[in-house]
Amino acid sequence: MNACEEIRQTIDVNVPVKVANEEWTRFTLWNIYSRSLGGPDESEAERDSGFVNLEAIDDHTTRVTVDLNYCPHYEGISDPDEIAQTQQHLRGTLARYQAFVESQKG
Repeated sequence: MNACEEIRQTIDVNVPVKVANEEWTRFTLWNIYSRSLGGPDESEAERDSGFVNLEAIDDHTTRVTVDLNYCPHYEGISDPDEIAQTQQHLRGTLARYQAFVESQKG
């Protein structure tokens, strides 16, 4: 069994926690749908190997924290480049989510 890397990324979005939660669901479904239409097949953690926490900072700001348990693709090989790419991918995903959710607030 591969040793898994714990990866945590956090971003603050300028919407209330209720909106952040609703839009997280829409954003996640949109990403799954776009990949099924032939979008990029990017390296990512396996489904159900992490979680998302949404925390109200104030009435208009939510802190989104994503924790992943990422396991490298190859048995017995710990590749720092692969882990760094996964961290970069997660940062990019959270930045796209931030742009998505903040553009939805009307």
